[in-house]
Amino acid sequence: MTVDDMWSIGDELRQRRRELEELLDYRYSQLTLVFARLILQGHLAEEQLKGLSEDKLVEIRRDVSFMRGR
Repeated sequence: MTVDDMWSIGDELRQRRRELEELLDYRYSQLTLVFARLILQGHLAEEQLKGLSEDKLVEIRRDVSFMRGR
């Protein structure tokens, strides 16, 4: 393994960490985005969000729709 290989692995690990931190961002202000990402990736179904207010569900649906358009 060369130094360049090690740098490449380090870069890949940093990228993966950023992706996981974004996916699992549990700050209240980010929860609708997190739920939308989890729905898109198949880790969560909208039915599992039963109990959330309708305005939050509308926001999550909007986020899902927006992310699908990317």
